Amino acid sequence: MSLNSSGLTPTATSTATSGVWLRRALLAVAAFETLVGLIDLAVFVPHLNIINARFFIHPFFAIAALVLAARRYLRAAIVVLAAYIAALAIAWSLDLAFGLSLLAQQVIFGPLAVTAIVLAILDKLLWLGAVFVALPSAKLLLGMIPLILFTIGVMIYGAAP
Repeated sequence: MSLNSSGLTPTATSTATSGVWLRRALLAVAAFETLVGLIDLAVFVPHLNIINARFFIHPFFAIAALVLAARRYLRAAIVVLAAYIAALAIAWSLDLAFGLSLLAQQVIFGPLAVTAIVLAILDKLLWLGAVFVALPSAKLLLGMIPLILFTIGVMIYGAAP
């Protein structure tokens, strides 16, 4: 299908297998973001003195992307995930905390999210747009690996006496 007046409709990709892998990748990213968003909402919100909008909008964007990817609206799922990343990059730029990781998030993830939106709207290189929206999730997952390994070690060997 092509881009018509109704907007971001499901598209037929160049090969059927690339569409299947793209859909699976977007489903995995959206599911991971949904899980992280719901955990953040359940754990951090009751203990905050101030309300942080990020904790409330994250699950909605992630669930929307999950539903869109499940219904094969891959371009729209990329746009929704990229819009959240771009909004988050703007929020990071308003933070007063500085660091290499924060700078990378501000400088890299924001422009990549905008590029993913443009690629999805133009219906070009959707796999690259999916990679761009998966990078923040991959960074978060890689950052969690030491904690996961530590937890597995404690579960296997027990706590130190």
